[in-house]
Amino acid sequence: MFWVGLLLFVVVGGELGAVTQGAIRLGDDDPGTIAQFVIAVNLTPWTALLAAALTYDGRRRRAGLHLKGPLAPASARIEESRATGDGPDHTVELDLTVAPGGRPAYRVEGRAKVNVMHLPEFTAGRTLDVSYDPERPWQVEVPSRCPDGAGVPLDTAPESSRVHRPKVPLRGALYATLGAVLLGVAVFFLKWGS
Repeated sequence: MFWVGLLLFVVVGGELGAVTQGAIRLGDDDPGTIAQFVIAVNLTPWTALLAAALTYDGRRRRAGLHLKGPLAPASARIEESRATGDGPDHTVELDLTVAPGGRPAYRVEGRAKVNVMHLPEFTAGRTLDVSYDPERPWQVEVPSRCPDGAGVPLDTAPESSRVHRPKVPLRGALYATLGAVLLGVAVFFLKWGS
């Protein structure tokens, strides 16, 4: 996916070259130049969006963020909660202490889609049953309900035990993208810029 995205960025560079050349030659009243300009102006944003999506997805796959393994049950304590959104369902952003059976407890951020009627169930200090991926502990699924007596009270895990979702490495991808676009512009001007 990543390499297909980079190849599409070369095409974007060629389209940008066609836009530039068409803008320079618009005064020539050549129907071919006008058509080239109009087509390139309309294609460039769509090609760039597709190229960016493929490049980003390729980087996510390389980092292993697309994988999802079997989930295991665990207990979790809500350390902090914050509801966002409008309408009957809100997204609740949670700071959790997750205590898997047989493993040390850790801190992680989680989200749940909660109906406005059930928001009081997601207050700090409550314990709930969650599912987590043992291989990727940052992947925690929180239920949309937290009924009374869902679990035994848990102690707060230290902040040093916090687990984060790995970030998608983009610095190299940005340099490669810029190089691909410049290559496309150069190829267009060298081949068709006469």
